[in-house]
Formats: sequence, C-alpha cells, structure tokens
Amino acid sequence: MTPAEAWAAVVAGEDAAIYAYQVAGGRVAASDRRAARAGLDAHRQRRTRAAALLEQAGGEQPAGDSSYALPDSVARPRGARRLMADVDLALVPVYADAAGAAQGDDRRWAARAAADCATSAMAWGASAQAFPAGPTAYAFPAGPTA
Repeated sequence: MTPAEAWAAVVAGEDAAIYAYQVAGGRVAASDRRAARAGLDAHRQRRTRAAALLEQAGGEQPAGDSSYALPDSVARPRGARRLMADVDLALVPVYADAAGAAQGDDRRWAARAAADCATSAMAWGASAQAFPAGPTAYAFPAGPTA
C-alpha cells in the first residue's frame, strides 16, 4: 500500500466516522454527550491532518458520501454507543495500515491514532481485543440515513 492509498483510506474512514458521530452523538444519553462531542472533534482533527498528509503524498481526496447507511439501533442510546464503538474499531486497522506505509513522525501519529481509536471504542463499550479491528463490513455504504 502506498502512502497516498493509506492516507486516502484514513480520510474516507474519518469521513464515515464524523458522519456516524454526528448522528449518534445526538442520540446518546445526556451524560455521554460531552464525550461524544470530544470524539467528534478528535475525528475532525485527525481527518484534517490525514487530508494534509494525503495531499503531501500526491493523492486525491476521496469523494465523500452525502449520507451513510446506519443501523436502525442508532436511534436508541445503547445503539448510538455501539455505533461509535464500531466506527472507532473499524479505524484501528486503517490507521495501522497508514502507520505501515508512513515514516517518522507521520508513522508515530498514525500509530497513536490507532491506539486512540481502540481506546475510544472501549470507552463506548467495545470489548478489549489483542488486535482491534472493527467489523470489516462497516464500510458505511451510501444510503438513507437513520
């Protein structure tokens, strides 16, 4: 995988995570909303940096979807937490691939982002995993929103 391909995958994954956090963040319990906003901000910041790295690598920004198909369960607080855990877990291997394709500070940043996503997923209720990887089917196909 080239650095441009890796950063493009990160940007696409962060686009999906931002969308999911925007939807789910408003549907979690009031006590979880501050954490959801912080998670959304973190995804936005990581997406911005990944987009800059993609540009530096000579890649093109992936076309983002205007909406993503989300599970019906996101309408309830427990389902919203599960969605945020799933999207964070799904980003762990994406960032691991980016770390493998990068060097120096960019590699360290990608590895730290992978760890941060795994930690966030656990905070939202995901089980601890030796090698975190979210549901690989969580590609967030375009479709109607929940």
